[in-house]
Amino acid sequence: MNDEQVYDFGIRLRQLREERGLSRNAFAQKLGVSKETIYRYENNVQIPSLDRTKQIAIILRTSIDYLVGLDNQYTLKFPNLSKGEREALNQFLRVFVDKQIQEK
Repeated sequence: MNDEQVYDFGIRLRQLREERGLSRNAFAQKLGVSKETIYRYENNVQIPSLDRTKQIAIILRTSIDYLVGLDNQYTLKFPNLSKGEREALNQFLRVFVDKQIQEK
């Protein structure tokens, strides 16, 4: 999703779920709801509670801010990285971003 697209909770939810390779049924099981509930969330027929939104963010490894449209920057969480792994990932990202800037 690019920054020009209008915020849509359902679109973001579906896109993140699909990027994680989760079917509606598999995601529903992880969340403890029916696949019909996921369908309603993704089609903006039903809005999840704050607690449910927190669960969704944790399962999809993203931020609540991104899910609810407060932040248009895609966020990916890696909660189980060791300090060394986190430093290595940050170093890789710095090199990657610098390379992208140089190519422009």
